[in-house]
Amino acid sequence: MQKRTMYQVAGDSEHTNIVQGSALGPDWASGCCIKGSGQKKVHIEYSCEVQDILVAPGVVPQETIHPDGFAKHDDWPVYVVLTNGHTFGCDLVVSATGVRPNTDTVKVVGDQLKIAEDGGIAVDSCMRSSAECIYAAGDVCTASWPGAPLWFQMRLWTQARQMGHRAACCMASAVAQQPNPVLDSCFDLFAHVTRFFGFKVVLLGLFNGQGLGSSCQAQIRITPHREYVKALMQNGRLVGAVLVGETDLEETFENLMFGQLDLSIIGEHLLDPSIDLEDYFD
Repeated sequence: MQKRTMYQVAGDSEHTNIVQGSALGPDWASGCCIKGSGQKKVHIEYSCEVQDILVAPGVVPQETIHPDGFAKHDDWPVYVVLTNGHTFGCDLVVSATGVRPNTDTVKVVGDQLKIAEDGGIAVDSCMRSSAECIYAAGDVCTASWPGAPLWFQMRLWTQARQMGHRAACCMASAVAQQPNPVLDSCFDLFAHVTRFFGFKVVLLGLFNGQGLGSSCQAQIRITPHREYVKALMQNGRLVGAVLVGETDLEETFENLMFGQLDLSIIGEHLLDPSIDLEDYFD
């Protein structure tokens, strides 16, 4: 996992009226209480996608789903039709399925700038584009170098910061006419930490079995209301993990993925809580 510095404003100048501001970043709510005064009900539909969104006035589906405890209305401003056949009436639809690179503003460079298939600016391991002296990092770029087996681009704030740091180091080296710095270990293993419904969530490596095929084996440990652990194995080696809750396994799993230690001797007991993995592999 990576540690990073968090900055805060110590005090405002008495001689300026400029309102400070920036992109939200990953810590925008660190100083705020994000718990409401009342409880909210959450209903989850599994194994489905959004098939259609109905917003035309007067369009009312013949049958809608009303989960227990939710408001019932005959006329909603918008309806969401899912692929499992369920239809829900909504006040507001929020789509949180990732981002698309916004490269429309940089197309003035013309044919010099290579655009990847997903619309991002193609960059090498130094964040350099195909146009001279132009670097790109974060959501707008596409990693076009041969990546490490357990790393992939997912356009998250974590990766945007890592890519920005990499671009800055490489630009500084170019100006100083020094060799490019060695690619940081954060590009060897995918790692992302967040919180969801009050639980700590850690994603490591090929956490969803990306590109592993049928040769991947999953081990799962669940402690109701406390933790969820999923470990993905391939050829006896740990290649991905999902850790929900205070599992204290993230550092150990990260080291196992970096070292690609053969865990065949443990087999199905990798997630046995009676085994202290950290001491075992020390």
